[in-house]
Amino acid sequence: MSQSMVGSLVKQLFRALPQYVSSQTRRAFGRGAASGSGREPPLYQPARDFDWKILSDDSGHIYEGGPSPAVLQLLVQEPRFILDVGCSGGDFALNVKQRFPGARLLGIEPNPEAARIAAAKMDQVLSQPIEDVDWARAGVKRGDIDTVFLMDVLEHTYDPWKTLLTLRNLVSADAQLVVSIPNVRNLLLMQDLVSGYWRYRRAGLLDITHIRFFTQKDMYRLFYQTGFRVVKASSTFCQPAGEIFARHREGPFPQTIALDSLTVTAHSLDDLASLCTLQHMVCLKPVEYEKLSADERQWIDAPHPPTVAYCP
Repeated sequence: MSQSMVGSLVKQLFRALPQYVSSQTRRAFGRGAASGSGREPPLYQPARDFDWKILSDDSGHIYEGGPSPAVLQLLVQEPRFILDVGCSGGDFALNVKQRFPGARLLGIEPNPEAARIAAAKMDQVLSQPIEDVDWARAGVKRGDIDTVFLMDVLEHTYDPWKTLLTLRNLVSADAQLVVSIPNVRNLLLMQDLVSGYWRYRRAGLLDITHIRFFTQKDMYRLFYQTGFRVVKASSTFCQPAGEIFARHREGPFPQTIALDSLTVTAHSLDDLASLCTLQHMVCLKPVEYEKLSADERQWIDAPHPPTVAYCP
């Protein structure tokens, strides 16, 4: 290599050296801007407080109020040891304690702040997801718990099947589980979908923290396949869907329900009620497969009907 070529390379290295040092300093210490201004550009922040921001909120989201005391009408026996999963700030626990003052009340609430608030209203609160609970360490033996409330909880869990199986192997043989799950087969939600929207919100059918969605039929499969039978059922309507139900409930069936972008046929009064339901609520009891009726076994044995909504 000639002396002139060596000299040229040395000059290029010296010219590149400041830029290399600057880039390495930025990587190591986070200082300096790519433009060489010596300042990092400000981090981008959304202009508005959108609903999805609660997903990264360290303090979590506390659901106030809790279920209506009317939920207690789904119970089929007086409880002795109650597990309230997702108890939030314990507002519902106050109603439970008032109705059953002699019952022990254990809460599970992943949100630490909500759990702290609930602890003043319950006998014991575990601040962790139900999937992570060490029941022996919590002082709970198999068969102790005879009543469980899962009010709008399962749709927030990654594996609701595993959650129910865990409870099936924890509760007493005569236990009762009161469960509520939002109904994704809701006319107004389908109207939104057909119109091109799937709008997540801080609460409701499309609560931003929901990760599982169920129709009534598929939630029944969930219950029966995990060792429970439905012994009592109820439902709630939001006001607009309740008005639709009131207009069409007298039949005759089948009848057509026309919305802005959607036309649906309700084949019976029960079908109409399901289409208008906001939230399905049931009382479950443990059951062995051998004790199920032929119709009940269909929730376990019958395959899903064919569908073109996915690739097998």
